[in-house]
Order: sequence, then structure tokens, then C-alpha cells
Amino acid sequence: MVKDIYESICRGEDVRANLICLKQLIADKKEKSAFAYMLAGDFRKLAALLKDKDAKIRKNAALILGELESEDVLPWLYEAYEKEKQLFVRESYLKAMEKLNFSQMLPKLKKRQKTLQEELLYAADEGKKHLQKEAAVLSRMILKYEKPKHHTFCGGKTEDVILLCNRNNRQITARQIQTGEVSMLAGGVRIQGADLQEIAKIRTWQELLFPLHGKVEREYTAEAAAQTVWNTEIMELLQSLHEEKGAFLFRIEYKGSLDERKKGEFVKKTASLLEEKSERMLINSISDYEIEIRIVESKKGGYLPFLRLYTMEDERFVYRKESIAASIAPVNAALIMQIAGDYLKENAQVLDPFCGVGTMLIERDIRVPAREKYGIDIFGEAIRGARENASYAGEKINFINRDYFDFTHAYLFDEIITNMPVRGRKSKEETDAFYGRFFEKSAGLLKADGILVLYSNEQGFIRKQLRIRNDYRLLAEQCIREKDQFYLFVIQYKG
Repeated sequence: MVKDIYESICRGEDVRANLICLKQLIADKKEKSAFAYMLAGDFRKLAALLKDKDAKIRKNAALILGELESEDVLPWLYEAYEKEKQLFVRESYLKAMEKLNFSQMLPKLKKRQKTLQEELLYAADEGKKHLQKEAAVLSRMILKYEKPKHHTFCGGKTEDVILLCNRNNRQITARQIQTGEVSMLAGGVRIQGADLQEIAKIRTWQELLFPLHGKVEREYTAEAAAQTVWNTEIMELLQSLHEEKGAFLFRIEYKGSLDERKKGEFVKKTASLLEEKSERMLINSISDYEIEIRIVESKKGGYLPFLRLYTMEDERFVYRKESIAASIAPVNAALIMQIAGDYLKENAQVLDPFCGVGTMLIERDIRVPAREKYGIDIFGEAIRGARENASYAGEKINFINRDYFDFTHAYLFDEIITNMPVRGRKSKEETDAFYGRFFEKSAGLLKADGILVLYSNEQGFIRKQLRIRNDYRLLAEQCIREKDQFYLFVIQYKG
């Protein structure tokens, strides 16, 4: 098939359509390999098509040459790129060269980038979109070999910070903030005059965002989004929070109603426009980025811009090197311990019967230091991960690979804390029986007035045990994840 199509192209038969067909065929690795073998390094006939009078023939010939991944075609591609008058074709030459080792072309590409920035200033609307696409590929190519130096976050106080946190327990985070003026938001808290060093020690927030202030363009377009961001103090804020000057590598995160295809187009165009407006002080990068510009669709029209810094290292949960599918998020474990804190005892003897990778025990000890800590899990891989995490956290915890219901111990515990196993494929009857066994087993391991701290989405079965047993008393109950009905229960064993 590939051979027949290529021979038709060489004979000049329906060249445009056959090039498109050939390009589609060699998207398959086997077909591409067969085609390259057939050509045996002779790319002259395809290279000749770069001079064809039909712009679409030139475009597809360039893309096919790029797919062949031979540096031999670079001089032809670059020569054709320099001479190309049709704006929509230029991007294709660059995309072809991007697949090759084009480092020798870097000085020429950088020179072209400067010229292109000037062309963008005066380009008409129709041609501008093609120049922007060309600029985006050029930027990506240069970034491959010449990355700007990374910036060092220097921190300090800032005028406005938003902490995204658990919606049902925002007040838990708010109460820990001592510096600045705090106000409540639907998904977190906002702090005017925040001390970033203080915030870095609070364990119950999920994300830290800097709101960007300025005139909001009320249209739902990439142009409006880019202009809204550029209307803000973004560059001043970035420079005030970092030691070094120079360009920042960024990515865009969009939150709104666009479907996946339109979202991709919107993000690419917005990023390209921001590069242009900032004169490449902001450089779009799909990896190794330093900042995230978050664009949130506003109900009032246009977009609200926020900044997230990856230069600002979050060291709160660096111990969590290992995890499994059932692992609780460290921020949720920290929240649970913050809520349950008044019921936790210093120098306690603590047991986690379903410890997973040890997150609950580690966060328990950070909240209120314990004397002895035991973690049990039937899953050996989890225990291995728990030992690794505890080592990184500097925690001394006794981890045992065993079924909780087979566990015995020489002395009783002050607390049993755990993230209860999720039902999965178990029936209601099996789950009911499991919770019955759990409460019975725990009664044999807890001291009188000992505490159970349970995180579970099976509150019905827990409440049933509290109804039918008179040796347990509910002290506190709090919804943690409303969507999937995960609750925290603090229960006292009366003995």
C-alpha cells in the first residue's frame, strides 16, 4: 500500500491526496518503518515537493519528512521554511524539524523568533493566528535546548492568599491562622496580609493560590482570558516573591464549561497570547513549569485568574514517598487529627489496625506526640511502604504484617485510630458482620475510657454498633467528604 502510494506521488498522480493518505499510513510504526526501509535514505523526491506551487503539497511533504526522523532532511526543511510565503505552511516546517536534532539551527531559529515578535505587533487578524501558531512551535523548540534558569522562592508577606481546603471543615484551617485578616469562601479561606511561613506549617489546606487583581474582560474567549491575566499584577508579584529575574515557565489550568477538545484549543491559544503579550517573560512549557496560571470561568462573564507557585515547596507531607490505591490523602489524615485533637492523649499507646502506608499514625504523632505506635495490615506491600514512610518522617513505629483479628498484645492501648477498609465487593451482610467483629476485637485491646478514631463511609454500620453495644459512647461525628459520605467518628470505650 505504502509503496503504491509513493510511486503514484513520484509519477505526479493526484499528489496532494496521495500525500495526505501517505501521512496517515505512516502514523502506524510498522508502516513508517517499511516506508523508511523502502526509501533507503533517498529523500530527494519528497524534498523536491517542498518547492511545489501547491502550498498544501509543501505542507504535507514537510510533515512526512519530519516523520522519517533523519537529520539529512534538515537543510531542505530549513531552506524551505525561510522561503515560505504562505503563513499557514510555516508551522509545518517547524513541526517537522522539531522531531529531529535541530540544535545546529538554534541561532537561526532564535533570530527568527525575534523577527516574528515584531511581525506579531503589526499583523492583521487573519494572518496573526498563523503567526501565533508558528511562534508557539518556535518557543517550544528553543525551550528544548535552552531553558531559562529556575527561580528561587523567597516568600514573605503577601497581600492576598486563598487556601483551598475541605469544604465542610474550612473553619478548622481558619482557626489556625494567626496573621492577617481571614474571610470564608465556599471552598476555602482567604487571607489579607498572610504570612507565608506561618501558612506553610498549617497541615489542613490542600492548595495555595494567589488571586490576580485587575480588569476582567467579560468575554468567554482566549483573547479575553489572556488580556485579563495581563491586566493583573502577575509580573510584579512573581518578581517580588522570587530572588532571580528572568522569564518564568508556565502552564495554564482551565476550570470551566468547555469540552475537552475546545478546552485544548483554548489553553493553547491563551498560552500563545500570553507569551506574546509578555514578550516571552512568560514561556509556555508542557513540563518542567514553575508556575500555574489558573483561569476560572466566571458566572458574571469572562475569567478569574489565579496563580499557583511550584517554586514554593510544600514540605508538609514529604515523608509520603509510598502509597497504595486505598491510601488516605495526607491532608485528610491531618484534618482528622486536627478535629480529633482534643480527644487525643499525650504519650499514648496507639494502634492502627488497618494502617496501610502509615499515614494516619504519622499524622497522629505530629498532632499529639505518642509513646508507642503499632501499625497492622494484612497487605505486605502496604507494610513495606509504611516502614519507608515512617523512616522518611523520622518516626519510630512498630509495623506488623498480620490480620487484625489474629493480633494479640501484652498490654492494652489508649487509642485505636484507623482509616476503615472500604466495602468493595462485600455484601451488606458481610460488612455488617465485619463491623461487629471489629468492635468486639477492639473492646479486647482498648483500655477503659480508651478512644476509637474511625474514618469510614459506612456510618450506618458504625451507628448500629453504637446502638446495640452499651460499652461504647459516641463523642464526636463529623462529615469529611460529603460527596462519598466519608465521616470521622470519635468513640469512647467505657470498658
